[in-house]
Amino acid sequence: MRFEDLKKQLKDLQKIGEGWRGVVYKGIFNDKVIAVKVPKDPLHRNAIKKEGSILKVVNREGIGGRLVLEGDDFIAYEYIEGEPLKKILNKENAKTIFSQLLEQARKLDILGISKDEMHRPHTNVLVDKNLNVYLIDFERAKRTENIQNVTQLVQYFLSEGSKYLPPFDKDKLIEAAKEYKKDRSEKNFERIRKILGL
Repeated sequence: MRFEDLKKQLKDLQKIGEGWRGVVYKGIFNDKVIAVKVPKDPLHRNAIKKEGSILKVVNREGIGGRLVLEGDDFIAYEYIEGEPLKKILNKENAKTIFSQLLEQARKLDILGISKDEMHRPHTNVLVDKNLNVYLIDFERAKRTENIQNVTQLVQYFLSEGSKYLPPFDKDKLIEAAKEYKKDRSEKNFERIRKILGL
């Protein structure tokens, strides 16, 4: 199925976002609100299809918008009713949000998928009204031996993220992240969590 065919089955179709590879629409399909990502250019079709295959894997761990449909030139997933992290995050809710972010980063590491954007989560994380966290935009994600989700998130906690958390020992966190990079064990992950107070 192509996006042009899907359009005929969608109600209330509206454009809600645009990246450098794709355009995202929102619409109602079979009484469900979905988001549909379509490549801006036929050259980006494979990137969108790759994102669909990554979503299938991460969905099994409860990460990302749940994939609903894959077409020749689109992917569709359940629409997430949320706000970008940067609009929601404050000192009162940071621990709740950061704890979930860290847990999802750990799950991605275990799956062998590097999202490659965890050091700047403000634009590719949505938070709903119950403070549930959703990673979005897996365009750049890939299967790799060089997994960096937790360590990239640590970079964020060391810089911009630190202003939302109670003080923590940055040198200890850097050391713990180095240990985790060498050995991504549960023990080393828990050490990072403990230093951050999450």
